[in-house]
Amino acid sequence: MTDTVTEMQNETAAAPSIRQVATKLSSGAMFSKILGFVREIFMAHTIGVAALADSFRSSITIILLPLAFLQNESVPAILIPRMQDAGKKGEAAHRLAAMTIALTLIGFILMLITMAITPWLVNTMLSGVPFTEEQLTIRFVHIMALAMPASVAINCLAAGEIALGKTRLTNARASILNVGVILGLGMLLLTKEATMLAIAFTLGFNTLAIWASWALWREGNLAFSAVRFADIWYEARTFMARLVPFLPLPAAEQSNIWLERLLASRLMTGAIASMDYARTLTESALLMVSQPIGLAVLSQSGESDIREQSISLTRFVVILMMPASAFVFVFAPDLVQLVFHRGAFNDTGVKLTSEALRGISVGLWASTLGWILLRLLNRANRSTLAAGILVAAYLVNLAVNFTTSHLPQVNDHGVMLLGLGETARSLVMCFALIFALHQPFRMIGIILVGAIPAALMTLGGFEVVSKLDGTFTHLGLGICLYAASVLLGIALLAPQVFRNLFNQLMTRKDGHQHD
Repeated sequence: MTDTVTEMQNETAAAPSIRQVATKLSSGAMFSKILGFVREIFMAHTIGVAALADSFRSSITIILLPLAFLQNESVPAILIPRMQDAGKKGEAAHRLAAMTIALTLIGFILMLITMAITPWLVNTMLSGVPFTEEQLTIRFVHIMALAMPASVAINCLAAGEIALGKTRLTNARASILNVGVILGLGMLLLTKEATMLAIAFTLGFNTLAIWASWALWREGNLAFSAVRFADIWYEARTFMARLVPFLPLPAAEQSNIWLERLLASRLMTGAIASMDYARTLTESALLMVSQPIGLAVLSQSGESDIREQSISLTRFVVILMMPASAFVFVFAPDLVQLVFHRGAFNDTGVKLTSEALRGISVGLWASTLGWILLRLLNRANRSTLAAGILVAAYLVNLAVNFTTSHLPQVNDHGVMLLGLGETARSLVMCFALIFALHQPFRMIGIILVGAIPAALMTLGGFEVVSKLDGTFTHLGLGICLYAASVLLGIALLAPQVFRNLFNQLMTRKDGHQHD
C-alpha cells in the first residue's frame, strides 16, 4: 500500500500542466471530429436519408437522454475535486472504484427502465413515422441500451484520469462512437442486416469500458478489492446531492433534442438524418475556431484583460465568421452536393440537408463567438451565470421549434425552420454573453459593421449562383468572394492590420520588380 501511495504521489508531482492537458484534449477532439466527418460521409454513401438513418440516430438519442446528467460536465465537475482530495490522503484508487461502481449501477438501473418502456419512448419521440420504422427503432434501442452502463463507467473513469493528468479515456471515448458506427456500416454492407449498426455500437462501448477498467487497475489507479457496499452507497448519495445545481442544463439540452426529433419525424423520412448531416459541416467552426481559442482563453489567468479580450475576440470572429456564415447559406446546396451526394444519398437528401444547413448557417457566426465568450465568462468565475445563459438559449430554441411547427407551410420548409431554431439559440447565447461581459455597445457596433461584408458576400454569391452553373464553379468563385469579404472586414474593423498587410504586399511586389 505504501508503494502505491508513493507511486501516486510521484505521478501527481510529475502531472502535466493545464496547458499540456488542454492540448492533448484538443488534439483528441480534433481527431474525433475528423473521424466523425468520415463516419458521416460513409453513412451518407451507405444509407443516405432513408428510414434506417432516422431510426439509428433516434435510437442514440433515446438511450443517451436518460444518461444526460451522467454524461455532461457534471461528472468531472463533481468527481475531479473529490479525486484530488482523495489523492492527498492516498485513497484515490479506492475512491475511484467506489464512484465507478455507484454510477455504473445507476446507469444499469436506467438501462432496465429504458428497455422496459422502449415502445413508449419511441412512440413519444417518433410519433410521425411509419409502423415499420417504429419497430426498427425499438429493436435498435433494445440492443443499444446494453451500452448504457458501460458509457457511464467510461465517463467516470475518464474523469478520474483527468484528475491524474491523463487524457487517454477522454480522447478514446470521443472516438468510440465514430469507430463503432463505421464498423457497423461495414458489417451492414456485408450482411445486409440493419441491427449490425446497433450491435457494433454496443460492443464498442462495452469493450472500451472493460479495457479502461483493466488498464487503470493494472496501473494501481483503481482498487476494487477494498470497496464495501457502504462506500458505494456513500458515493452515490454524495454524487446525487452535488448534482442538483447541474441538472437544468442537461434537462434543457435533452428536451430540445427530443422536441427536434419529434417535429422532424412528423415532416418526412430523412428529416432527422438531414439535421445531423448539416451539423457535420457547421461543427467545423467549433472545431477550427471556438475550441482552440476557448482552450487558450481558459489557460490564462486574471480578469483585468477580459473586457479588452472580449472586444478583440469579437472583432476576429466577426471578420472571419460572418462572411463564412453567408458563404454557407448561399452555397449550401453545392457544399452538400460535393460532400455527400453519392451512393444512397439521393436528390432528396441534398434538398433536405441543404435546407437544414441554411437554417443553421444564419447563426453560425453567433454560435462560434458565443462559445468563445462563454469561456471568458467561465474564466471570470461566473460559471453559474454562463450555465443560466445556456439554459435560456435552449429554452428559446424549444419555443421557436414548437412555434414554427404550427405554421401553415411547415411541411415545405420544416427542416429549414428547425435549423433556424438552432440559429435562435445561437443568437440568444451570443447577445446574452455580450451583455454579461459589460461591453454591449462596442461589441454590437463591431457586429453591425461586420454585417456589411457579410451582406456583400450574400449578394455576390447569389449573383454567381443565378448566372453560372456547376458546383465547382460556384464554390471556386464563392471562395474568392469570401476572401474579398474578409479583406473588407479587416479594412473596416482592423484598419491598422489592413495597412500592414497592404504595405507588406507592396514591399514584396517592389522587391520582385527590382529582381
